[in-house]
Amino acid sequence: MKIKKYLVLIVSMLLITSVIITKPSYAVTEEAWGEAVTVYGAALESNAQLQDTTKQLLGTADSDKTTYVYAEDLGKYLNLQSSNDVLKSSIRIKKLTKGSGLTLSIDQSKGKITKITEDTYKNALLTAGVTDAEVKIAAAEDVTGESALAGVYKAFETQGEAIDQNQTQAAQEELNTITNINEENQNKEGYSQEQLNKAIAEAKAEIAKQGGNLSQDQIKNIVVEKINNNGLNNVLNNNQITLIVNFINNAQNQGVFTGDNADKIIDSATSYVDDLKNSDAFKNAADKAKKSGKDLQNSLEEQGVFEKFTAAIQSFFNAIVNFFKSLFA
Repeated sequence: MKIKKYLVLIVSMLLITSVIITKPSYAVTEEAWGEAVTVYGAALESNAQLQDTTKQLLGTADSDKTTYVYAEDLGKYLNLQSSNDVLKSSIRIKKLTKGSGLTLSIDQSKGKITKITEDTYKNALLTAGVTDAEVKIAAAEDVTGESALAGVYKAFETQGEAIDQNQTQAAQEELNTITNINEENQNKEGYSQEQLNKAIAEAKAEIAKQGGNLSQDQIKNIVVEKINNNGLNNVLNNNQITLIVNFINNAQNQGVFTGDNADKIIDSATSYVDDLKNSDAFKNAADKAKKSGKDLQNSLEEQGVFEKFTAAIQSFFNAIVNFFKSLFA
């Protein structure tokens, strides 16, 4: 009779573990959207010509849901003050199935995004939890680009999905920091924004792999390691490194690197780093680094998710072994 009870208990444990490991489909926040969403900057609401041009740049379809991002949205998502008449950068986003990854492009054939690069947008969106989507950004005139970032978050709201405002504001802090560091190091020997973006993505993935509950000193050690691996030692100054540590620590405090977010950060960072490594700009930076005696390492372990999965399996079977040991002790 006892053996039967034990067998039932073991089967129950196996079923529970199977549910945990396979992770059945999530609620609506993990599902793809049936249509794309176009979010125009508020200034286009009263300017049909700019809106028509932007619509063509984005490739907006008649089936798209459309809305506008207003100054109040910048305050809500980015903690920025602005006015509607300057918000002209716009986005089109299609949310994809889980695991599809994040793709982002900027059409600058009519207007330039002067402040934010594609890679910087991507890093910020990953921090905010936007990981499986196809995003296109455009403006009919030269703009800085903040309304486009807020527009991505507004698109989720339009589809009835909640976006964590603490995480979006942490992402904005990250974006501002990276942008300022890029400006401060422009044309500096041994520096490229691709190196910086790769180092930051790798640091975030490593923090997520380690559980997302690290001290500030531990975060700094990881950041310095990734900076060094990407040839930026003796390029970034101590103040810039401190700013990076601070925004990553703030993101950690908002839960960016724990729970389901941790897996998303690791998966997305791996794909993102692969894209960066294959870019002409990064290859050029790597060539320059080699000439100066530096080797830009791929310090992001691509099997991070598999390692976490293996650890979970090992932990489960250790529990079974200990269970049987207790029976015959």
